[in-house]
Amino acid sequence: MTVSVRGLWKRFRLRKPKTDHWALREIDFQVARGGALGVIGANGSGKSTLLQILAGVLRPTLGEVKVDGRVVAVLNPTAGFHPDLQGRANVRMLGALHGFSKAEVNRKMDAIIEFSGLDSYIDQPLRTYSAGMMIRLGVSTACHLEPEVLLVDEVLSAGDLAFQRKAAGMARNLRDQGCALVISTHALGDLATLCDRQMLLERGEIKAEGTSDEVVATYMQRVDELGGRIEPGAPPVAGARPTAPTRDVVIRSITLNGVKDPDQVEMHSGRPLTIEVEWEASEPVDDALFRIQFFRNDGLFVHGQNTVRHGVQTGTLHGRGVTRLHYDVFGLLAGDYYVAVGIWPDEYRSYTTGEAYDHRPSACILRLGAPREMGGGVAGWPCDWSIESLAAPPRLVTSEDAS
Repeated sequence: MTVSVRGLWKRFRLRKPKTDHWALREIDFQVARGGALGVIGANGSGKSTLLQILAGVLRPTLGEVKVDGRVVAVLNPTAGFHPDLQGRANVRMLGALHGFSKAEVNRKMDAIIEFSGLDSYIDQPLRTYSAGMMIRLGVSTACHLEPEVLLVDEVLSAGDLAFQRKAAGMARNLRDQGCALVISTHALGDLATLCDRQMLLERGEIKAEGTSDEVVATYMQRVDELGGRIEPGAPPVAGARPTAPTRDVVIRSITLNGVKDPDQVEMHSGRPLTIEVEWEASEPVDDALFRIQFFRNDGLFVHGQNTVRHGVQTGTLHGRGVTRLHYDVFGLLAGDYYVAVGIWPDEYRSYTTGEAYDHRPSACILRLGAPREMGGGVAGWPCDWSIESLAAPPRLVTSEDAS
């Protein structure tokens, strides 16, 4: 077997409160050459932790993990890249990390650039790239490094639709050539076309394993049974936690609609929402970015805003202060949402290094209710309907008319 996992357990030691959190419990599965396993599950179910262990980023607490062959992992848009290097130099560096010579990488360079669609940007520093451009470069490079085992965490469902389709097609080609795939994504349709098997994780345990139809049906049934609700104290949003906040700027408190540091806040869709972040900087900081994100109960990123995106200059932070984000009409529909709040060095470094000044990936839970007239889906807006006749109805011909 190319990937073999037996009796895998993974424990994290939490500081507040001091306790053990078992992110994975008794995980067993195998993926053969040319096989493809999709891993699904709600937020905090252990998907990202599992892929990080397969990639060698994390070590298991208990159990045995064997991965044979050249492993290429795409666990975030820019894993292995450096923000100050040009795109082309980053490709060479990542290739060298996977054992390719400079000449070998240069032979692949044209194909990588063409697939990424970054021709006019490839010689610009990575810090000038948007998040979507970083995803294009990371995925394109990984798929051209001749992986025998390809690990992908969410990235195939990121970026624009055209590139998603290209990336999914490339993954299928790699699978058909014998590459083993292990893919985690909330885009269940992608997994159905890519993977011959799926596995459902829930709180670190395997709840179902089998065909796509079987496992997705079980997952949707579990979501219905749980009511789509998140309980206070739930684990942080998967993949959203920085490795080591620098604490140059510290979040002192977070207030939602007047409620300070809540476990959860309830409100109705379409109403105003104000989020206040009280912060403190012991030394002057002149590149801070404030980011607030909302994740649905199944982990789907549904909305986010940051000061750079909105054109706000934060200036130099020193001492204590408050940053506010206000919505006159908050349009997410009924459901439970994690609210993630962070202060980062700048937009591009936060994507490329994961480095944060301070970050609360699950600051609180926003529980929204919505009347039926707000619509369906994830977001809704007030609207009006009107109906008017454009032509008179056809006249009914009677026997008297005929005579």
